[in-house]
Amino acid sequence: MKRLAAVLVMSVGVATTAHAHAIHTTHTTVTADAKGYMLTVRAFADDLSASVARFSGRTPPADSSVRVPELVAYATARLGPTSAAGVRLALQSCGVKRVQDAYVLCFRIATTPRTVPLRLGNQMLAELHADQVNIVQCDVAGSRRTNLFTRGRAAKDIVERGVCAAS
Repeated sequence: MKRLAAVLVMSVGVATTAHAHAIHTTHTTVTADAKGYMLTVRAFADDLSASVARFSGRTPPADSSVRVPELVAYATARLGPTSAAGVRLALQSCGVKRVQDAYVLCFRIATTPRTVPLRLGNQMLAELHADQVNIVQCDVAGSRRTNLFTRGRAAKDIVERGVCAAS
């Protein structure tokens, strides 16, 4: 009987692991228009919810929900949007959508893209996973570049002089 109980306990652990995602990534697309920058972020719901809750001093919710004001504060801290001169740029939420096991987040930065460069240091979820990789794709004014951010990677220019900065 003890052996059966041990096998059942081990089976539960294996079943739980099988449902977890094996890759730890976020994907951010940066675009620009006359009103400023738009960042669209896709992240796994369970990881994002846990990180936002912990950042806000709460226990992660079982349903992987997020509170928008806490999400904006977390994203601002982890994306670290600044101008090239180091001036903090404010993120404004333009939508949060749950799509199955992920969230798609929309943020606006009201500024003039042609004259205000954008720097990011995407550290979203890096506090949760040592192997976290955050992909930031810039698609501005006909130019396109992809940047990868891992734990501790410094912020870098994403947009300069109105186009995507060299990777």
